[in-house]
Amino acid sequence: MKYKQVVKLIIDIAMYLIFVALMQEHLWDGLHEWLGIALFTLFIVHTILNFRWYQSLFKGKYTPTRTTSAVINIALFAVMLCCMVSSVLVSGKVFAFLNLGGARIGRTLHLVSTAWVFVLMSLHLGLHLAPFANKLKKHRQFLWAGRIIAVLLAAYGVYVFVDRAFYEELFYLTEFKFFDTDKSAALYFFETIAMSAAFATLSYYGKKLLQMKSRQTKIKKIKEAP
Repeated sequence: MKYKQVVKLIIDIAMYLIFVALMQEHLWDGLHEWLGIALFTLFIVHTILNFRWYQSLFKGKYTPTRTTSAVINIALFAVMLCCMVSSVLVSGKVFAFLNLGGARIGRTLHLVSTAWVFVLMSLHLGLHLAPFANKLKKHRQFLWAGRIIAVLLAAYGVYVFVDRAFYEELFYLTEFKFFDTDKSAALYFFETIAMSAAFATLSYYGKKLLQMKSRQTKIKKIKEAP
């Protein structure tokens, strides 16, 4: 693996873990804003390292798979910017000196944007799981174990999604995010990762389905050609 790829991978893993940690807002108190700054700094670096992808947006042919990937990535970029702006508006410590006002709209935007960042980030993750799955294919026993674990984790993630009523945050059906303070930090982290796994699994298999349909369409066109 090349040096740049290693750096990208480390940054991506760090961003994911920090965001999962930020989802447990009640555990961090004064550190929450500083973790957010660390996340956004890594996001800017991530964007710079992947700038070629943005340059290629208007080049080449768009297949259903590429279109889906582009929509998810652009939407993720947009809601991450909303998350950054709203973080400054609701800041009670780091950016409080700016005194920008707009705390009410900032809270609304922050609640909804962070929820969508989580979903889109998880979908984005699922789109890039193929290389890891291909490595598992070389070891059949690990492949089936990985599939079983992924399915069970995703199923539990769906349960957590419903149990936490996470959809209320996505569509602004609630004005506040509630936490069960009696639940351990470890369980909170596991539940959040399980939810993420559910969305990642959805996009991973959705991508495989789109690729399969594209291959079938291509084969059909070849057979029908004179």
